[in-house]
Amino acid sequence: MAMTLRLSDADDRMLTEQARREKRSKQGVAREAIRTYLSDQVRRIEDLADELAFARYQLRKQLGEVTYVSRAEARSALGLRPAPLRDAGA
Repeated sequence: MAMTLRLSDADDRMLTEQARREKRSKQGVAREAIRTYLSDQVRRIEDLADELAFARYQLRKQLGEVTYVSRAEARSALGLRPAPLRDAGA
């Protein structure tokens, strides 16, 4: 899908310089930046869901309502997707 991206002069200069350094098109650099941003947003949402699940677990533990199950079973019971495999450097 085609779209027009309006950038400030400063942002356009930064994008142009980055594309020049990487010997890539400005469009390629912008597309990668957008993909990275969106992937990071998904990861942040998943991390927040994990934090919420852990907070619920802690509360239930304090109330004496906790039984021990595998992480996969716990995520499933909380309605979370299976934990993604992450690179060691991530």
